[in-house]
Amino acid sequence: MHRPLLPAPHVPASPAQAPDPRLARTLVQWLALGLACVLMLPAARGSAEAIGWLPFWLVVAPASSLALLFRHRLAAACGALLVARPRRRRGDQARPLRIRRQAHGPLRRMLAALAVR
Repeated sequence: MHRPLLPAPHVPASPAQAPDPRLARTLVQWLALGLACVLMLPAARGSAEAIGWLPFWLVVAPASSLALLFRHRLAAACGALLVARPRRRRGDQARPLRIRRQAHGPLRRMLAALAVR
C-alpha cells in the first residue's frame, strides 16, 4: 500500500469540547492569589534569583494559560463583537450637503405654463 510522504496534518480538538474544569479552577485560583500577592506584598513585585521575575509567575503565566485554555471561546467572542458592531459609512462624511433652492420651483411652474400655451 502506498504511504504518503507527508504526515497527516494535526487536527485540533473540537471547539465544543470543554476544557478540564479542574485545570480551569486551579488556574483561576492561581491568578487570583497571584494578583492579591502582587498588590499587597511589595516583595512579590520583585525578582527571585532562582525563578526570575515574580509577577510573571504570579499573574502573567496563569492569565496566558487561561487564555490558551479558552482560546476557542475567546475567538468566538471576539468574532461576535466584530460582526455585531455596525459599520460606519465613510463616504457620507466627504459629500457636500445638497441645498434645495425654493426659487426654482415658481420659475419652473411659470416656464411650464408658458410652454403649454
